Amino acid sequence: MKLYESLDMEQMRETWAVKDNAELSYYGGKMPAFTPAVQGQESGMNPNSGIQHYSALHNVFVTHEYTGWMDECNAISKTGYIGDWSWLCKVRITGADVIRCMEQSTINGYRKFPVGRGRHIVSVLPNGKMIGDGIAFREAEDQILITGGTMVKEGLMIRSEGCHVKVEDVTAEIFNYHVQGPVSTRVIEKLTGERVDNLPFLTFREVKIAGKKVRLYRGGMSGETGYELFGDSADGSVIWHEVAEAGKEFGLRQLGMRSLMLNHLQAYFPTIWVDFIPAVVPGAEALHRSPVDFGWEHLVDKTRDFPGKDAVLEEAADPKTKCVTLEWNTEDCITIFTSLFDEDEEPFEQMGLPVNTSDFSSAIPQFIPAFNKKHEMIGLVSNRGYSCQFRKVISLADLDIRYTQEGTEVYVLYGSEGCRQMMVRAVVTRTPYKKDNRK
Repeated sequence: MKLYESLDMEQMRETWAVKDNAELSYYGGKMPAFTPAVQGQESGMNPNSGIQHYSALHNVFVTHEYTGWMDECNAISKTGYIGDWSWLCKVRITGADVIRCMEQSTINGYRKFPVGRGRHIVSVLPNGKMIGDGIAFREAEDQILITGGTMVKEGLMIRSEGCHVKVEDVTAEIFNYHVQGPVSTRVIEKLTGERVDNLPFLTFREVKIAGKKVRLYRGGMSGETGYELFGDSADGSVIWHEVAEAGKEFGLRQLGMRSLMLNHLQAYFPTIWVDFIPAVVPGAEALHRSPVDFGWEHLVDKTRDFPGKDAVLEEAADPKTKCVTLEWNTEDCITIFTSLFDEDEEPFEQMGLPVNTSDFSSAIPQFIPAFNKKHEMIGLVSNRGYSCQFRKVISLADLDIRYTQEGTEVYVLYGSEGCRQMMVRAVVTRTPYKKDNRK
């Protein structure tokens, strides 16, 4: 059964286009009930194309699983996938002072930022703690598009005061799909009829797919060779369908939200609300992070002053903490799972797979303490997941710098207060956990 047989497709498309629908939105009244990718799907339990069920990401419905989380997670590195990131916030800045606006909003430098280039950007408070991060795309000399999490909006990450610019929330107007993995280049070349393997990393150009204009960006969140597609949301359903169909002969999978965060974890992409809480949120200081924690201090433009510069550079000179990857002890993880069948002991809390919980929206935030051998607290563990590729449970952890050397043994307190708890053995391992094949 087609999805449009059970849903009013025209209404869904209108919902996507409506810019002031407060009841269905959280991004300034501009987000839809269903993204264009969801609208173009078949429903049911068809293992090749069907949607098994949905997840609610804030007030947006996204596909939970397609072919099952294990199949989709394995596809990240074995074949490839198309994934839906359309729910990310998108802001367009236009005007003569666009670079001035970016400089007073982020830690980055922009002297070498030509049209057709993307750049990882970070915004901090005067204390050097992160508001958020995102990707900036130089669309024209006087125009930049920014994508990112909930902080990517005017007044939070983007500070336009005193600048001759126009700042627009265009979240609902643009779809954003990721085509990632070893087969991604062949899929895109089949769709466009163009060679794309010569597109430099972090650059973009226009192509046509199914006669529709699409921006093709070399980048992504998988740690594998990949591309991002941007275009008019009205064309989103068609583009998703075309990519999914073209990719079938190469083993390309559709990626649901249940598997999405494994990308970030394996490839080391720390994520807002998952691995850190925005510094503008009061009362969560222990969960605020600086760019230095994530190894992003190289983004700092040292040639100019900005609020937070001194704090970031001071921390970079003498870091106290660092975000690393932990590999959890397999025997301890097995003990947690097998406790479900132990009739004599209270079972441990279920270890949701592949990430913290099966529902992305309820998996955030979740931070648990880490300890040294003396059982002294040394940091906090954030994103945790099971890697089908490596058959290991891994997590990110922000630890005291003294315990961040690869091979260091630590302990993670598993289990909520009031439930059965266990000190799970873990070891600091390579970061990123999987080889970076993006370039």
